[in-house]
Amino acid sequence: MELDELKTMWLSNDEKLEKRLRLNEQNIELIQAQKVASKLTPLYRQRVIECIFHSIAIVLLIGFLYKNISQFPYAMSAIALSAFYITTLINAFRQINLIKDMDVNKDLVTMQSSLVMLQTHIINYAKLTILFIPTFLAYPAIFTKVIKDYDIKALADFDIIAKSNGSWWTLEMVAFIILIPLGIWFYKEVTYKNMDKKWVRNFIQKSSGTRVAKALEFLKELQSLKHNTR
Repeated sequence: MELDELKTMWLSNDEKLEKRLRLNEQNIELIQAQKVASKLTPLYRQRVIECIFHSIAIVLLIGFLYKNISQFPYAMSAIALSAFYITTLINAFRQINLIKDMDVNKDLVTMQSSLVMLQTHIINYAKLTILFIPTFLAYPAIFTKVIKDYDIKALADFDIIAKSNGSWWTLEMVAFIILIPLGIWFYKEVTYKNMDKKWVRNFIQKSSGTRVAKALEFLKELQSLKHNTR
């Protein structure tokens, strides 16, 4: 009789322990979702603002291109900048979707994979900025043409083309010829496969985003805590 009672007590205690463990895991998952969301919310808002800004820039550049399509230098400048904004807009959308897809129903491993993917997109954004550096020389030329098109007298003195005697176009071409191949090499070189190179490692660490890195670190701590509760 005592043995049967002992078995009953053991089974009862075992069931209680399992319930506590399940509750602990649920609490950990809830904390996981809340903490990760709080760390990524500023990044989410930043990307939304960037998407709005990039969309406006694309619309304005398309309007500029339509108005100056017959003038090759200005048209090419607008196309180059539009390519940059479209590429960065797509990248920002991907980051927004990744952040939105992270919820409490996903396990730690899945969320870690999503964060690593998000980190990769952030690094790609930094790499694209380096790659498109030559296109930024198009800003003064486009700004100058807009001043002329709309006869903005307050900014009439800002005419980069006239002040450079037309050599600004030459500067843009030289920048494209020299910097684009270097930018492509840089883009291909900066990968996780080349983390053994100090400059690559430093660039990835600095451009990967502190918020995502902290979220990943937090998930690792949660994974360890979850493992210890079992």
